[in-house]
Amino acid sequence: FWIITSCTSPSENKVKVITNPNPTSDMAQLMRDMVSKLEVIKTRLEKGEELEQDMLDFALIHEQQPTEPSFMKKHVKPMSEAYAYAVESFNEKPSKSNYSAIINNCLNCHQLSCPGPVVKIKKLKFKNS
Repeated sequence: FWIITSCTSPSENKVKVITNPNPTSDMAQLMRDMVSKLEVIKTRLEKGEELEQDMLDFALIHEQQPTEPSFMKKHVKPMSEAYAYAVESFNEKPSKSNYSAIINNCLNCHQLSCPGPVVKIKKLKFKNS
């Protein structure tokens, strides 16, 4: 009769989930903050809640320190400016349409330069859009 034992405890066998794989650069932190705020706004819009003006206030993306210098491609500045315009439009008139314009700006830029967050960004879209 044999008894087999393990030298590891159950807690040592857990899989580590990496939530934020990149170091937290200024740009990465800004984008994480954006996602958090946009998730709240999406939920409120889906519930049909009235939103106040000037809900979003983000620094310009292209002025932030990136995780990797290679992220700063030629298209980042104009896309950052387009994103800022979309945020300004949303702040003036909070609506599903203006919210969707923000999300589409995120997708367009990330598809060109840093596709890792695309799955997360797509979750910010409204169903059927």
